[in-house]
Amino acid sequence: MRMAMATATVAVSVLLVLSSFTPSKSDPDFDVRQHLSTVTRYDFVKDIVNTSFVPSDIPNGCRPIHINLVARHGTRSPTKKRMRELDWLAAHLEELIRDAEECNLPLHEVPSWLWGWKSPWRGKSKGGELISKGEDELYHIGIRIREKFPDLFKEEYHPDVYPIKATQVPRASASAVAFGMGLLRDKGSVGPGNHRAFSVISESRASDILLRFFDTCESYKVFRKKQEPAVDKLKEPVLDEITSTLVRRYELNFTRQDIASLWFLCKQEASLLDITDQACGLFSPSEVALLEWTDDLELFILKGYGKSINYRMGVPLLEDVVQSMEHAIKAQEGKSLRNLLLYKSCCCSIRLLSLSQVVAELL
Repeated sequence: MRMAMATATVAVSVLLVLSSFTPSKSDPDFDVRQHLSTVTRYDFVKDIVNTSFVPSDIPNGCRPIHINLVARHGTRSPTKKRMRELDWLAAHLEELIRDAEECNLPLHEVPSWLWGWKSPWRGKSKGGELISKGEDELYHIGIRIREKFPDLFKEEYHPDVYPIKATQVPRASASAVAFGMGLLRDKGSVGPGNHRAFSVISESRASDILLRFFDTCESYKVFRKKQEPAVDKLKEPVLDEITSTLVRRYELNFTRQDIASLWFLCKQEASLLDITDQACGLFSPSEVALLEWTDDLELFILKGYGKSINYRMGVPLLEDVVQSMEHAIKAQEGKSLRNLLLYKSCCCSIRLLSLSQVVAELL
């Protein structure tokens, strides 16, 4: 009964969202690259965060002695599975245009890029790796962290003082390396950039309960498999509404799957290639907001605050963070070496944020 009530509540929310977004003309100030859910690049939101961030009220005489950073990997290429989806999309778009031609339908509304379009990742045999934009993102995050907390980085580098941890997923470990290069820039004597070597620690993917807990929790795997069809059902009203709108707008017989794949293509083109006038150009700003909302809804239920199993898995990570803070306090009181703990994680940030919110509500 409780699950049914929760589903009904979300379903009502879907209807409210659909009614609250009205079709709008192109907004010259609208940058789709700021509205790509988890595919949004750090570079396109860091200024928004900087202007909206409200710093803590730090009492006189207090100063930072320790920092924990949990960060997602940088911008990456599509996985092999998603690259196959884009190849399928290319074939289906070609079929839609051919069918329209055979039926003598007007095609003057069809954007020119759709004619003969092929996936930019066609023919690639591997995917999911960190791209150069992602390396640059994490490199500059490392620089900004050191600039923001200069007193925490006066100690000479030692892996026990500045431990950097990453999962064994290549894009996460590569992100950790890029982050460390920025954090320790000009701290060594290697090469023209005065870099220095540093260690990145990883646990086995099969037993990493801190940063890959969603891979080691069998209950979560069962939960996710059961929930995914229900989540898809909740997204259907939005996708169906946008499908109908685009069918009328471009006079092509798009399906719901076409719209989902075109939205994925939009996110990849805008984030990885800085192309915003092709797949993204098919959607109005209000439609982009709705599509991003469907992504947020999926994250809320399958990874975030929507279900307790999502954030309960993050308890070991939160416990480890708290313990590191306690050790830093004791080290400071004993005037011994200060600890600084930095985590580099693939996608546990959402769970940790959700768990932190739960703890805050209980206090």
